Amino acid sequence: MMALDWAPPAYGWPELLPTGHAWDAVRTSAAVASRAFQFLDGRRGAATIIDTRSRTAIWLIPPGEAAHAPWWRWERLQPHATVLPSPPTGLAYVGVPPADRQDGPGLHWRVPPDWGGHYIAAPGTLAETLAPAIIAVHGPEALAMQCRVCRRAVPRANAVTALGRLTADDPYPQRLVAHRECARHMIIEGRR
Repeated sequence: MMALDWAPPAYGWPELLPTGHAWDAVRTSAAVASRAFQFLDGRRGAATIIDTRSRTAIWLIPPGEAAHAPWWRWERLQPHATVLPSPPTGLAYVGVPPADRQDGPGLHWRVPPDWGGHYIAAPGTLAETLAPAIIAVHGPEALAMQCRVCRRAVPRANAVTALGRLTADDPYPQRLVAHRECARHMIIEGRR
């Protein structure tokens, strides 16, 4: 179960806090964040740290959840959304403003309309929201394609397309994009 109840200090100065303890973090550009806000409301969205000086946005997610959530969601969003390292693989620090700082300039929180008070985002919802935001900002070629067999990212240059079925129960063959090795595991049309 994800811990969504963390909150920053109510007032004071921004603090530099490490990832991996109370939360992990996902960094995007402010432009991607601005588009993502169009898809999020207070029920689905969490507060987001905005740094107007570096034009970046940071979403906090439960510690370890990015690794537990299907990694292909995050892998596909790179380099436009980055999961910041946390122990034991590394350590990153995030500037965290106090809760009362909800406007800029500088480091502040951006809260969605009808905000439910959460500072920690659900990683699956966040990944699903960032994908169309990245496409809106950077175009349809910005995201890696997704292998239909293993669900991991596949670079466009390494993708193959085959007419086939993922399982014998699939009623109709489909055009499936996959890694070359994964394509061997599909039921290719004409062979069962």
